Amino acid sequence: MKNYPVVVYGASGYTGRLACEFLRSFGIPFVAAGRSRERLEAAMRLVPGIENAAYAIAEVEHDVEALRKLFEGSRVVCNVVGPFLLHGRPVVEAALRANCHYLDTTGEQPFMLEMREAFATDYRRADLLLAPSTAYMHAVLEIACRRCEQHGELDTLEALCVPTGTPTFASTQTIFQTARTKEYYLEGGQLTPWPAAYGADVRVPYTDRTLLGLPWSGMALPVWFEHHPRIRNVRGLTAFTSRELMTQVHSIYKHYHDNLAALPESEQRAELAKIAAGIQPGSPPRENPLVHRNWDTVVGSGSHGRVRYTVYSHCPYQQTGLLQAFAASCLLKQPPQVSGFASPSQAFGSENLLGVLERFGYAKLVREA
Repeated sequence: MKNYPVVVYGASGYTGRLACEFLRSFGIPFVAAGRSRERLEAAMRLVPGIENAAYAIAEVEHDVEALRKLFEGSRVVCNVVGPFLLHGRPVVEAALRANCHYLDTTGEQPFMLEMREAFATDYRRADLLLAPSTAYMHAVLEIACRRCEQHGELDTLEALCVPTGTPTFASTQTIFQTARTKEYYLEGGQLTPWPAAYGADVRVPYTDRTLLGLPWSGMALPVWFEHHPRIRNVRGLTAFTSRELMTQVHSIYKHYHDNLAALPESEQRAELAKIAAGIQPGSPPRENPLVHRNWDTVVGSGSHGRVRYTVYSHCPYQQTGLLQAFAASCLLKQPPQVSGFASPSQAFGSENLLGVLERFGYAKLVREA
C-alpha cells in the first residue's frame, strides 16, 4: 500500500502486535494486515502508544494474488503467521512478486530449506532479502555464534537457548506441527537428522540446574552455517526453564512417532493442532523483565581451544518485535549487506543487532571466563 512502507501480516496475534508497537517506536508507517478486520482493530487498540502511530488496517485473504495486491507499493513484509510450514509459502511468493523484502520469525528448518530451494535465487536476482528467523530465539543465539566465529581456529559450535516464558498459541502450533518433520544438526558440513523425539538433559550455564533440551525443529543455526568455509559442526538445543513444559512437549513428540505417524498427513495435522490448542488456547500475558529472563550461550571449539559467549536477556517476544522493526527500518534506509536468502546477522550485522537490543535494554553479550 502506498504511504505505508511496511506490512505486518498477522498483526492481530501476540507477536504481530509487538512488531507494530516497535514500528511505532521507530516512527515507521505500517499496514496491520490479517484475515479479520474485527480482530485487527481489537488488537491495535491494545498496542501501547498506537494513537501516535501512522497505520492502516487491511483485511486480506490468504492467497498469493490477494497478498501481492496488498503488498504492492510497500517495501518490507513482516510475516508472523505460523506455523510457517503450513502458511508461509504464499507470503514469500507474494512478497517477491510485489518486489518487497521479506522477514519472518520462524526457525522451522523444513520451511527454511524449502524457501531457500524455491526462492533464494529469485530474491537475489531482484536484490531483495529473504530473511527467516528475524526473532529472539534464532537471531540472538546467532549473535553469540558470530562472536565465536571470529576466533579463526574454531570449527564447532554448540548452542543452547534457555528462555523463560510461555509459548504463544501460534508458537505452540508450530512446535507440534514440526513433530512431523526431521530435525537436523550440522556434522562435518552435512545436515544430519537428530534421532526421532530426541531429548537430553542440559545444564544451565553457571548454575546447578539441569533442564530438558530439545532440538526444537532443529533451529535455524545449522541452516545458516551449512555452507560455511570453516564451521563444520553445529548443534542447537532449546531448554525452557520450565522442565514441566519441556517434558510435556517431549512426550507429545513421542506420542506422534508412536501413534500418529502412520496416519494420513491431513489427520496428523488435525490431531497435532488439537493437542496444541488444548495446551495453549490463547495469548500469554505481557512479559515481565523481572521474570522472563533468558540465556543464549554458545561454546565454540577447535583442535587447540574453546571459547564461550553468552547473551543474557529478557522478554523474548518483545525482542522479536524489536528485531522485526529494526530490520525493517534498516531495509528502508539502505540495501541489506547481502541479498537473497540470508540470516539476520548476515543481512544486518551481528554487532548492529546486538546494538539495538542493548540500546533498548534487552540484552548483554558476555565472554565467559
